[in-house]
Amino acid sequence: MARAKTGGPFPLRTVTVLVALMVLVGLVGLNAFAEARGAAAHPGASVSLTVTVGTPFAFTLSSNEVQPGQTVSVTLIQTSSVVHTFTLLNATGFQFNWSSSSSDSLPHILAFLAAHPPLVNFTFPAQAGTGEASFVAPAFGEYEYLCLEPGHFAAGMWGLLGSGEAGSGGGGATDTGPGAPVFIIAGTIAGLVVLSIVLAFVVGKREGSRHEMAPERLGYPESSSPSTPLSSER
Repeated sequence: MARAKTGGPFPLRTVTVLVALMVLVGLVGLNAFAEARGAAAHPGASVSLTVTVGTPFAFTLSSNEVQPGQTVSVTLIQTSSVVHTFTLLNATGFQFNWSSSSSDSLPHILAFLAAHPPLVNFTFPAQAGTGEASFVAPAFGEYEYLCLEPGHFAAGMWGLLGSGEAGSGGGGATDTGPGAPVFIIAGTIAGLVVLSIVLAFVVGKREGSRHEMAPERLGYPESSSPSTPLSSER
């Protein structure tokens, strides 16, 4: 009696198409996220940044990241009675090595600033109060800020502000940033790809076994028909 056909596995070609579609959807989603982030930081957008001097040799920033092209409005707050400066360099990837600095390195810093005017160079008076400054966030990278008062930079009064990325080091506040969503999306795409590859392997293996050549066609003797009963001797 002929047996009814049951639904077989998807053809390998179909699985390959599904894999391609999954990867394409993931890449489109990641690209849309990147474009949305870029649109949120388009040139002309404005953002606020607060810089506070609360102890003699430390800066506290409300954020250690801005986005390229943003107009950054800086509120500078002095809560101590020591003169300081907030000097933000206009050179990405350039950093003075404070750990080996001494007071006689100040002329070298001033010479550099004369050749590369800083984005911000604000002086905190020796009394509590506030001030304001602004700048346009530069190209992607990290930009060092420091105090130009003699001995302050050598004592560790410096930090890094990131444009398009979180700045590292110094007294800048820790910033969570949008890095986590990027890793989540990338991890999801990687998981879909791995799952699709495993699925394609399993389906391909089942397809291969379904089309496997019968033993008698490989030269093996044909098995006896189970429908023929064996005679028994009495």
